[in-house]
Amino acid sequence: MSLKVISQALKNSSLFKELSYDQIERIAVQSRVIDFSKGQSVFNRGDRAIGLYILLEGQLKLGLTSPQGSEKIISIISPGESFGEAILYLERQFPIYAKAILDSKVLLVPKSLIFSMLGSDPQYAIKMLAGLSIRMHQLIQNIEMLSLQSSTQRFITYMLQISAKAKDATKIKLPANKLTIASLLNLTPETLSRILTKLQQLQLIEVEGSSLTIADIKKLRSYDLSI
Repeated sequence: MSLKVISQALKNSSLFKELSYDQIERIAVQSRVIDFSKGQSVFNRGDRAIGLYILLEGQLKLGLTSPQGSEKIISIISPGESFGEAILYLERQFPIYAKAILDSKVLLVPKSLIFSMLGSDPQYAIKMLAGLSIRMHQLIQNIEMLSLQSSTQRFITYMLQISAKAKDATKIKLPANKLTIASLLNLTPETLSRILTKLQQLQLIEVEGSSLTIADIKKLRSYDLSI
């Protein structure tokens, strides 16, 4: 993968987008691209952080496995998103795993480089903190969604988040299978199926496999979400 592509991926990341051209180039030169096959782990629970990661291609999931073997998905990572940074700064073991859902390319920014830049450039530290603040805000929104919203609210909010990033806001594609989406939203697969059926019966959405068509975004936003 070319240095230009890596530099652009860094520039597009919320953690690095405020950095100067020279800073971006320095990070790009010293980072490396790693290929992961579908089902392969990027890191496991208990591993030590060796850097932070940016997904360049493919798709990943972050999750936990209970002692009984059940899986809880924490996040689905799409191209351009970073992950692993919080544990990097805490210098602790990962409490979660990261695994490829699809064949993926991941950019690893070495821990030694990040700490070196943090120690030598106060402006870099400030800009990195700004990026982390953005991520913290996103996490708070996710916690609010899981804690305060009903099951239907969670799924509608999730659909609208995907819709806001799509070229055509009325046509979206779920980024993972329904079992994974249900785990992400803290739903059972059966509850998610009931929600999809209900929204279809109300003619608010149409479902075809992993593709959804939103019939009326305004009505979907204002729908009485209690079930």
